[in-house]
This record gives sequence, C-alpha cells and structure tokens, in this order.
Amino acid sequence: MSNEALLKRKKTTEVVTATLAGLLTVLLIAAIFLCFKNQSSIGLPLLIIPLALSPILYININDVKVVKGELQTRKQVL
Repeated sequence: MSNEALLKRKKTTEVVTATLAGLLTVLLIAAIFLCFKNQSSIGLPLLIIPLALSPILYININDVKVVKGELQTRKQVL
C-alpha cells in the first residue's frame, strides 16, 4: 500500500474505533441502568451486545498499531 493509503486507513480505523467504543460504553451504561432501575427484562439481554462486540475494538486497535508500525518503518511518523 502507498503511504497515503496507509494514512487514510489509519485515520478511518481510529475514527471508527473511537465511535464504536463510545457507543458501546453508552449501551453498557444504559443496560446496567435498566437492570437495576426498572427491574425490567430488557436490561440483561442488552448487556450481551457490548460484550459480544468488544473483540471488534481489540481487532481495530491492533490494526491501528500495525499501520503505525508500518508507517514508522517508512519514516512517516505522524
């Protein structure tokens, strides 16, 4: 890949990862709130979604690290 393509991939992956992390955090807080506040049956199943999608965050974070490492080897430190 070219340097420009790597920089674009890094930026896109960082934005997507930050957005996903924020949304999963909000969903986790809302699910915990629903579990304890309303005593409804919807809170517990909602807890599964952030836990199930958290490996995607791990994969994206590792991808950003790999791209940064490749850019550093190309002397394109940003």
